[in-house]
Amino acid sequence: MKFVGRKREGQTLENFYHSPEAGLLILYGRRRIGKTRLITHFLKQHSETPAFYWMATTHGEAFQLRDFSQAILRHDPRLAGPPTEDFIFASWENALQHLADVVQLDDRLHVVVLDEFTYLLRNEPAISSVFQKMWDHHLSKIPQLKLVLTGSLIGMMARQVFSYQAPLYGRATAQIHLHPLPYAAIGELFPERPADERVAIYGVTGGVPAYLEFFTRTKDFVSALRDHCLAPGSMMMSDPAVILYEQLQEPQTYESILSAIAAGFHQWSDIAKMAGVTETALGHYLKILQELEFIERREPVLAKPTSKRGRYHVRDHFLRFYYRFVVPQLGSIERGYQEAAVAKIYAELRPFLGTYVFEELCREWVWAAAMSGRLDFTPEVVGSYWRAYGRTGVQLDVVAAAPREKKLLIGEAKWGRDALGRQTLADLIQRSQRMPEVAEGWTVQYALFGHEGFTDALRAEARARKALLVSLEELEETLFNV
Repeated sequence: MKFVGRKREGQTLENFYHSPEAGLLILYGRRRIGKTRLITHFLKQHSETPAFYWMATTHGEAFQLRDFSQAILRHDPRLAGPPTEDFIFASWENALQHLADVVQLDDRLHVVVLDEFTYLLRNEPAISSVFQKMWDHHLSKIPQLKLVLTGSLIGMMARQVFSYQAPLYGRATAQIHLHPLPYAAIGELFPERPADERVAIYGVTGGVPAYLEFFTRTKDFVSALRDHCLAPGSMMMSDPAVILYEQLQEPQTYESILSAIAAGFHQWSDIAKMAGVTETALGHYLKILQELEFIERREPVLAKPTSKRGRYHVRDHFLRFYYRFVVPQLGSIERGYQEAAVAKIYAELRPFLGTYVFEELCREWVWAAAMSGRLDFTPEVVGSYWRAYGRTGVQLDVVAAAPREKKLLIGEAKWGRDALGRQTLADLIQRSQRMPEVAEGWTVQYALFGHEGFTDALRAEARARKALLVSLEELEETLFNV
């Protein structure tokens, strides 16, 4: 799969590389997000620069130190032959000192990459203190050294690197929190696919490069889902358990909570009930899942800090898809009934895409449109709005606000099979009156996002009311050109 969608991260790496002083870059993000691919791509662009690359594993400390020691000696140009199989430095400090000596053999820049550094920390947390000592007293004094530490265990990275009490706190000269690829990258990878299929691919993979690669192997979405994504033993089938089990105690409880939220239970009491966890205990689990960026708490736009209307959503698109669709079909998949399982998943996928993925893309469009000057104001916050009104309540899919200017954009996202008519806009305007800021007279611009376009009558009404009409094609065009 071609390398796409990492311009901003690439620029950070270039700035790091060209800095006149010694540099320590921390690169972190979930499994499969493309950390190693980003680094190897960067190293290829600077193939003339000496580079040392070593990847930690889940083995014990003695094995890791020996493996690290062997890699250092193989990298040392002063040695005529390979090291003996049992060679090992006496300590990590000695190993790092030898590596530093190699870097100082000449004045050329030297990139040193320790991949999956968090696996090393998990086996021996004290190693972070060794690295801190070596960085403070020696490594940071070598101007040609560019040291890169990467990690997939986000919780451990937070405790051992970014926490105020962590030995390496404040030592990094640059950092990259690698997120999934943006939707624009889906356009680069699948330019010939129909737009709604690109949305489906994004909804399943969430822009995780390793999962996207499955969809490059065939031109048919359903075939890719059946033959690659959901094939027994594929990484997409095994990753959720690995991701949770390597970072969490009681992973079964966390899986129950993720399954409940992915199934559409977003409020505290409902999540506790469906996951089989007491409401008192639930807070601990939700906090951990938020720290690991698996879920997020969303508040209605402009809600007060004391609001109790927050809802929890699965933030990781792939985990949301997996626990919503795959877990209920695991039995069929494992018994070899993939055809039936995929057919059932695909049949239920359309409303899921409309409720979650398309709405989220519409909110992303607001930011992109504001950057390109398509809106009447620059929003300070973009989200959605909900509030209970007796038995009816109100739900507004897309709400952008600029409180100081008292301006709003309120939008509705429709993933249906029919073109939207005038009544859709009338209904949106009527429902929006239940939002206090609208009732108070804030300036409002309305927007409709339609999968199947708009009727002529709606277009005329929209022109009269200066409302925005955004088709799926127009949405993509804006997101692809940010």
